[in-house]
Parts: sequence; structure tokens; C-alpha cells
Amino acid sequence: MTPARVLILNGSATQAMLLRHLLEERGLRADCTDSVAGAAAALAPEFGTFDPENGPPDAILADHTTLGENGLAELRRRSAVPAIIVTGADRVPAGLNDIHRIESRDPEAVADAVEALLKRREEPPTADAIFKRARILIVDDSVTYREFLRLELMEEGCGITVARNAAEAIQALSEATFDTVIIDLVMPGVSGTALCQTLDRFRRRRGLFFQILILTSQEGDEQLASSLNAGADDFIGKSRSLEVFKLRLMALLRRKYLMEDSLRLRMPNALPRP
Repeated sequence: MTPARVLILNGSATQAMLLRHLLEERGLRADCTDSVAGAAAALAPEFGTFDPENGPPDAILADHTTLGENGLAELRRRSAVPAIIVTGADRVPAGLNDIHRIESRDPEAVADAVEALLKRREEPPTADAIFKRARILIVDDSVTYREFLRLELMEEGCGITVARNAAEAIQALSEATFDTVIIDLVMPGVSGTALCQTLDRFRRRRGLFFQILILTSQEGDEQLASSLNAGADDFIGKSRSLEVFKLRLMALLRRKYLMEDSLRLRMPNALPRP
């Protein structure tokens, strides 16, 4: 596996070379620049000195004095790099809460922090972490099954809201943000397929990313096809084990978080923080 690459932004050539040496001792690759313009050029093709062979760096290690007042915000507007680490900064600018600040100026401590951060980011999120982040809306007219599902998912750490019908579901979505909406196909007043179409239009109009999961006792191919064509992101029968249901739900959530986190890195103010 290719080692992670760090771009060191530091106006002191001596400090930059020391940090580069320490990072390379830890098996990382490192490049140095002494200006925000140089860092911007290394981050994106339109700036001319982008490295087409290696692509953008995996992290930027920046000295706050070299960054200046607006340098960090400038780099974040132009980069999808997953981690920017600011050494010695007194504060993180508004809207950039995902920036990691290292207070120590000891080079060994800084290199250790960079190495630890990159290792954490390489590790996939656990099922426990995914479920604890999840906000789920359950739409089912069966009190018994609705309560059963609510308790099971709350035990996993999910935040749960329930709705008995389409009207309550739309009301809940208008008042709060959810990651997944779980819908039964058979409900009085409106079919699950029709509700699925309504929810798909709702999220498209509002630029939302919640996933739609059909959970139903009607498990035929015809119901599967109509549900997916109506905008559902997944379909699972109630006869399947609870373990399989949770795995499929986790996969939906993981995909959603990956998409949102990537967008948030490119445009820090585009989405609210989770």
C-alpha cells in the first residue's frame, strides 16, 4: 500500500525539513512548501503544479504563522484533502470545525499527532459508531412492529422517531433531519410505494440525503421492482433475520455518511455538522 503523503506548509525551511525527516521516519511521504500559494498549487490541477502521478496529499501540516489570517479558509475552499492540521494555532476559524489543532510545537509530538490522525482516518467506521450516529424515522401503522423495531434500534444506539402514516412521516421530516426512513409497504390511506415516491421528491426538492428502506412482509419480485423504481434505496422482507436487516441498514448508513463527509470536506459549510 502506498504510504500516506503529507504536505508541510511552513515558512521556516529548517522546521519544515525537520518535520519532513520525522514523518518519513514513520513511513510517511512528505513534501514542503513555504507559502499558501504553493500549497494551493499542490492541491488542485487548476493551480498548475499539481502532482498528477501522486494526486493531492492526504493531509496538510500547516504552521499558523505561515497560513496567515485567511490561508486556512482559502485552502479548505479549494481542497478535498481529508485532514488539515494546524500547529500552534490559538483558534480554528468559524465554519472549519473539522480542522485538527496541535498545540505543541515539539516536532516529535507534531509528527506523532500527524501519524495517529492518518491512521485513525484509514480505519473504517465500526458498526457501533455508525449506529450511534444514526437518526432514523420508522413509518409503520402496526403499533407492535413499530415498537419492536424502535426498541431494537435504540438498543444499537440509534436516535429513533416513529410515524403511524404518511402525514406523520412528512411532518417529522419537515421538523428534523434523518439519515434513513424505514417504510412498510402496506399502510392505510396510502401505499408504501406511493409514500416512497413522495419522500423521494421531498428529498430531491430540499437537497437532502436520507436513505429510504422498504421493510415489508410483501417480499415478491414485483414489490421489489416497484419499490426501487419509486425511489427506495433498499428493500428487505420482514421474514429475513433481524441481523440481516441491521447489516443492510448499516450499509445504507455507511454509504450516506461517506457521501456527506466527502461533500463536507469539499464545501465545509454545505451541510450541518452531524
